[in-house]
Amino acid sequence: MKYKLMFVDDEYMILEGLKMILNWSELGFEVVKTAKSSDEALNYLKDHEIDLLITDINMPDMSGIELVKQTQLKTKDFFTIILSGYEEFDFVKKGMQLGVKNYLVKPVNKEELKKSVLEIRSELENRQLQKEQKELYRETGLILWLNDELNEGEFQGLLRQFPSTVEPPYTILLFNGPADVLKAVADYFMDIGQPMTIYGRFNEDQLIVIYNGSRQKLLLSVRMIEQQFTGANWQMIISETIEAWENLYKSFEKIKQIQSLQAFYPDLLPHKKVLKADTLNKEAELPFLSFNEALTIGDRKTIHQELDKIFEQLLSAQADPEQVKYISFLLFTDIYRQSPALSSDDYEQVIAEIRTGNTIMDLRQLFDTILIKTRDQKSRKRYSETVQHAIEIINELYTKELSLKSAAETLHLSVVYLGQLFKKETELSFNQYLNLVRIKRAQHLLLHTQQTINEISESIGYNNTNYFSKLFKKLNGLTPKEFRDKYREEYDSL
Repeated sequence: MKYKLMFVDDEYMILEGLKMILNWSELGFEVVKTAKSSDEALNYLKDHEIDLLITDINMPDMSGIELVKQTQLKTKDFFTIILSGYEEFDFVKKGMQLGVKNYLVKPVNKEELKKSVLEIRSELENRQLQKEQKELYRETGLILWLNDELNEGEFQGLLRQFPSTVEPPYTILLFNGPADVLKAVADYFMDIGQPMTIYGRFNEDQLIVIYNGSRQKLLLSVRMIEQQFTGANWQMIISETIEAWENLYKSFEKIKQIQSLQAFYPDLLPHKKVLKADTLNKEAELPFLSFNEALTIGDRKTIHQELDKIFEQLLSAQADPEQVKYISFLLFTDIYRQSPALSSDDYEQVIAEIRTGNTIMDLRQLFDTILIKTRDQKSRKRYSETVQHAIEIINELYTKELSLKSAAETLHLSVVYLGQLFKKETELSFNQYLNLVRIKRAQHLLLHTQQTINEISESIGYNNTNYFSKLFKKLNGLTPKEFRDKYREEYDSL
């Protein structure tokens, strides 16, 4: 990497001499500008960034000290070496107050200049390393957030890594396309104050932006991007907009479902540059999050009600068959993920029926059939022997201190291997599955016992009742008390 260097001096011969006094390229610098006045330097710095400024102190229009001061007012950040024809303490003092790295008296001593430049390069390298480490830390935190692997304290720590306020609501944007388009899109979102970008961490032709702000403003930005890159080969997937940070992973799961659909069933997908995971042509938002919560609640009537809402919206919007089939696929994948009783053969059969569905009502009735099948086939399991053993450990020991590491030790497997296999087959992390088992047990106790919320929390393995209540609401959309009040008298288990 070459660092950018600029010289400023009102004497032409000194400028030429500075360019030649050292081999700047070998020292890691590129001379990007030589300016004959402070005004010329300031004009250049309006639109360009530099890493090192070497300037004369005495110039007709503005002193080198004033030049540095003016650039600092514009939040420009670079190192400075000041040159002077004579040594004067006041100049040195003012320069040091402004953070000037060194003050050299003309004629410049070559070795002294080289030493100063090498010290500056070392500091620039350290800065770059710290910047890269900070960016990696931020991106890693964002990835963990997308995958539901942050607790509330860790999430608040992640937010502190960003310079601006990043308040909800949140929407995930996933871009696929050529590197130049992705770079331009990333720069655009950074320029409008959207710093939550993940660039190239999943694969080289992919960019993820976690947009914070209203969906209306987001869609305006999306239209601008569509207008700017009309001819390029790119695609954007927009997730459901969510209010609660802890539910972001559900939006990301929906995007991954769409990617899977693109890879294996492209005929079910609308052929558009911009795909909205949760909206119809008329921008009516579909309640995917509510449907997922209904599946976790597990009450058949509630699930049917959420399905009815979605299909009524499809009908009202006069959605075309291609879009109805696409929405149906996404709904089915949610059910399939939460119901291990459905086999891979069931999966292929349902996909075939979605493909051949003729009307909205045909597809709505298909879901009634699917839900009946999940009840009738509860004893069936589709997981491998290894993952099934891990699930048995969870079901047996969920009330105790349990982790992926302890389960892997019991099964004599590596933690990484078991974690990857478990996630691949269940589409949940070990901890997510453990929490789901505990919450399902909590639901049963809320409905069939008189135990208090505190007692239930402790009995299923949570020492912190507040954490249990937050997790319960995160997965069900209801607090434990609200769940008990609503379903105590009438609950039809899926």
